[in-house]
Amino acid sequence: MSGALAVLQHLMKVPMVETASPSPDTSQIIARGHPTDNELLAFYRSEIRFETEVVNGRLQALLGSQAFLVIAYATAMTGSTKRWGDSMVLLLPPLFSLLGFVLALMALPGIRAAYAAIGKWEGKQRNLHTRSPDLTDFTLAPNEDETRDMMRRAQRGALFAHQAPFIFMIAWAIFGIIPFYLYLK
Repeated sequence: MSGALAVLQHLMKVPMVETASPSPDTSQIIARGHPTDNELLAFYRSEIRFETEVVNGRLQALLGSQAFLVIAYATAMTGSTKRWGDSMVLLLPPLFSLLGFVLALMALPGIRAAYAAIGKWEGKQRNLHTRSPDLTDFTLAPNEDETRDMMRRAQRGALFAHQAPFIFMIAWAIFGIIPFYLYLK
């Protein structure tokens, strides 16, 4: 028992999450007026990290809202009672569909804007690497071929984020039609 307690106490002292690199204090860099290349690289990476967290937060919000609405939609579709009749099945599911469609539509510009900002910061970072060859050790793509390959992989990786709102809009359009189709059948 005491061995397990000692291990638990040791684990509680160990930080669970550590940042890869400390974010630069931008106010100090700006106050000095001429940041070093290393400071610029750290700043660019912190901005890329921030924008990545923003897009991840927006995606999580989109997925959470859509999951909730799918559950509400399914419940409304199966929740027909004698008291309410078919009127609720014709009212609620289309409203949930409209809400899901609008939320997906509203998420699209925010996701695109975050990816555009990431692209701009990555462009500045690439220019810095080109201008300062001594920073080549601080990149995963030290030459043009590897840079293009990394960019291609990043675009494929971002495919879900870019297309998820469209997929949800198509699904909600179909879900909005289903109650009327079933009612008229």
